[in-house]
Amino acid sequence: MSKIKNILTTAAFFLLGVTAFSQEKIDQRVVKNKGAKAEEAFRHNRNSYNYFIFELDNSYEVKSTSELTKEEKAKVQSAENFKNGEGTALSKDLIVQGVFNFYDFGIRLQKTERVYIALDKKTVLVFYSIPELSQLFKQSPGNTK
Repeated sequence: MSKIKNILTTAAFFLLGVTAFSQEKIDQRVVKNKGAKAEEAFRHNRNSYNYFIFELDNSYEVKSTSELTKEEKAKVQSAENFKNGEGTALSKDLIVQGVFNFYDFGIRLQKTERVYIALDKKTVLVFYSIPELSQLFKQSPGNTK
């Protein structure tokens, strides 16, 4: 009887360990940006959490300056205007999907317009407006609704 109890106890601990390790970890960029709201979404509203991740990784694209219209070129801001807490200006080198946190540079998505940031003379970082991003998320595999 004692041997069976030991086997069952070991099996239970093994299953608990597998379950704990199979849990996805919360993205610390989201915690930094959203605080307790991120942790709450991670536990209880996975679709909202998925949107936060989607926003960080899919709300922008890098374009050639030559691809922009005259009106878009007029809206381009210098990357020097966007610095993180250490005073480092935004650059192409810092834009790595899964790591880049545009919130660190004071960039916020706009309700009606795209944001254009010149990374150099030939390259522009373009952030979608909130409605554009929401539409993209609706079509993404991360959208669970």
